[in-house]
Amino acid sequence: MQNNLSEVEQRVKRYWFTDGFAELIGGGMFILLGVYFSMQEFLGQNSLVGGLLQASLVLLMIAGVYASRRLINSLKTRITYPRTGYVEYPANKKETRSRLILVVILAVAISALSMAFIRLFQSFDSMVAVTGFVVGMVLVLLRAKASGLARFYILGAVSMILGFVLSVSGLPNGHSLGLFYGLMGLCFLVSGGLTLQHYLHTNPLPAEDRNG
Repeated sequence: MQNNLSEVEQRVKRYWFTDGFAELIGGGMFILLGVYFSMQEFLGQNSLVGGLLQASLVLLMIAGVYASRRLINSLKTRITYPRTGYVEYPANKKETRSRLILVVILAVAISALSMAFIRLFQSFDSMVAVTGFVVGMVLVLLRAKASGLARFYILGAVSMILGFVLSVSGLPNGHSLGLFYGLMGLCFLVSGGLTLQHYLHTNPLPAEDRNG
């Protein structure tokens, strides 16, 4: 019975990503983060605008997550649900909390290891390396394993590789972090765009909706 419930939950989570909207909006958010970190590095933390950017990061993230969720739901209401219907599975709060705790533990562990590495390799940018690893683990644990979609394993691997390559690139911290988010954003846009194209091709609107 538990296996059947897990399979149903996985299918519902897979359905959430079937149209690519989550990746398209997420890619846009990543590109904005890339611009944010690059601008902060360019302006400098001591400048007025740079200081304001640094202080407003949490607020920008909260607003971005809220706006993204609303935009995804709006697009699904207009495009997805008329084609393939609305499906919802009640979220398991305990399971979600456990996964978040696991990601935090991994982030802390990798941060500690990165601090040890940075003492050995002064050119090693621990910030972008940790970011690439954490983003990759989130994609693998909270997206790929939960939904069963192979493309999230690929995105997770790309994130880890990008994080490592940029960590030894010698670029300033803000620029390497900005480049990481920008490139990951482009990867998300490509993945989401191809997914949306396939979804629209295989799921045309019913004839009555087109006539209406």
